[in-house]
Amino acid sequence: MKIGVYVSVIAGQKGFENNVSGHIQVPLRAIEEMKNAGHDVHLITNEFGEDRSLPFCLPKDVNMHLVADARNRGGILERKGKQNHGLNVFQLKQQISDIKRICEEEQFDVLHLFGYNRTAHLAGGLRYLGLKVPVVVTMFGANFPEKFSFITKRLWNKVDAVVTATAFAKKRFEQEGIPTTQVRHGIIRNLIEEHDGSQTEKPHRVLFWRDMTLRNGADVALGAYAHLAVKYPDIQFDFAVRPHWDPIDGVDDVAKANPNINVYRFPYEDGITLPKLLLESICVVMPIRNMSIDPQLVIAETLATGIPIITTNQRSNPEFVIDGETGFLTGLGDIDATTVAIEQMLSDTSATAKMGERAKEHIESCWNWNQYVDDIVEVYNRVMNTPK
Repeated sequence: MKIGVYVSVIAGQKGFENNVSGHIQVPLRAIEEMKNAGHDVHLITNEFGEDRSLPFCLPKDVNMHLVADARNRGGILERKGKQNHGLNVFQLKQQISDIKRICEEEQFDVLHLFGYNRTAHLAGGLRYLGLKVPVVVTMFGANFPEKFSFITKRLWNKVDAVVTATAFAKKRFEQEGIPTTQVRHGIIRNLIEEHDGSQTEKPHRVLFWRDMTLRNGADVALGAYAHLAVKYPDIQFDFAVRPHWDPIDGVDDVAKANPNINVYRFPYEDGITLPKLLLESICVVMPIRNMSIDPQLVIAETLATGIPIITTNQRSNPEFVIDGETGFLTGLGDIDATTVAIEQMLSDTSATAKMGERAKEHIESCWNWNQYVDDIVEVYNRVMNTPK
């Protein structure tokens, strides 16, 4: 089968090749899985400049086609335009023309797009404007209600099939009247295999590893750390974060006042790596307020290392963190509940280690790539045999 896969942008800032968002990791790994299964898969993505570099997870020898980018974008270190703003109509017309031309020239059997609502609108618009190739869209999240829904509903209706990984997202789409197929995938980064082999110490850390923002609940982690640092002087309470355009305030002040609260900023100092920090962690705290993707891959990746997580009880998180068995689920913004959960893990590290073992087993059995190709090809065959 010949498949075109569209991912809106894969190139990132130089030096951040391993810091890749889940909405890029998943389709690139999907391409690799389909190529390994014998399918002819081509990547379609947006043009990028010499100041950008390709991610670690880009499959080798993939045929790549570049198209116009209809949005003004920033990078990891800056934000040039607001999210969901900055659409260039002229560039959008060129982008649509480019994608249609590539599909016609390559004679794809199916075009598979990965993204969010706007990607689904693009897919429906391509069909509405005469694209003969059936379109499948893998959705990373369900963002409703939509503006101008009287228009977008028509575009959704033109999409041949909608796919999502989690039961939460599937239910949310179907509440909007959008038939959806759940196709689970696995993780991409194996953080244990990324370890450089240097010596690690016995677990003695509590770790937060996300952008240090309100969206990710960094303030909740900081509040919990401040409560616990004095009580547990032999435990290191750590932040491992990359630069961001909107970090919370006060973290460095709290760290200065507490010698066992540490802030590690990427690129990390010598001797510090994320795998090392994880291997030395008793638990990970991720009190995320606003999830960017379902599933949130940092949660699945951490659980796959055998480390239990404290995160928020929302969206698809309960499909990954089984409360009280592989971690704990707390309310959004709840510093007290997060503090109690961390302390419970610190008070019985043997039981916490067993939670981690169960977490690893759960991810390995339920969230892997074993069935992905068969399941997605079944979707392809269905849309190829069902005229739209």
